[in-house]
Amino acid sequence: MTAVLSPPVGLATGLPTRQRRPGFVALAVALIVGLSAVGAYLYSQAGQKTPVVMVVRDVSVGQVVQRADLTTVSVSGPVVALAGANLPGAVGQRAAVTLLPNTLLQRAMLTSGTGLPAGQAQVGMAIRSGQQPADGLLPGDTVRVVALPAQGSGSTDAKVLSERATVFATREDPAVNGGSLVTLVVPDAQSTAIAAAGSQGAVALVKVTP
Repeated sequence: MTAVLSPPVGLATGLPTRQRRPGFVALAVALIVGLSAVGAYLYSQAGQKTPVVMVVRDVSVGQVVQRADLTTVSVSGPVVALAGANLPGAVGQRAAVTLLPNTLLQRAMLTSGTGLPAGQAQVGMAIRSGQQPADGLLPGDTVRVVALPAQGSGSTDAKVLSERATVFATREDPAVNGGSLVTLVVPDAQSTAIAAAGSQGAVALVKVTP
């Protein structure tokens, strides 16, 4: 009689073979390729920068834009701003709105017009501390223009030169502590008297309701 030998206890007769699934393998490959393509696109976009125009100094509404007011910076991604190559064309135009430092310049912020209505005139003057509100004036403010009596005259009478004038621009006066350089838009008929009083430093500006 032939004896049938059994395999030793604990000895495996064979390991099961893992079944491969072609669908999952293809999906994994597709994901790897897709993620690689997205990463390459984002990397290329991050490296593409466009020069645009940026404001570096305050420019009040209506003032002429100077070359020193602008510079160019390179930015990445979609932005709405004046291209750096167009910076020379922005110089000499007027600010349609107040331009603030570190603002990307847009074409809508500029205007080629003078902004001066018919029958109006611009008058510039130096205003000392105490002849304007303590918190200063801003472009667009409405003021009453008052001629002060001459110093040493002993008179307290003041004369109103214009009931309503508009502040066109204002800046700190570097020559006088606390003083300001102010440009007013006034009726043309009043401009001569206001300019004469302003040249003598005998003008006070009173802010009134628009």
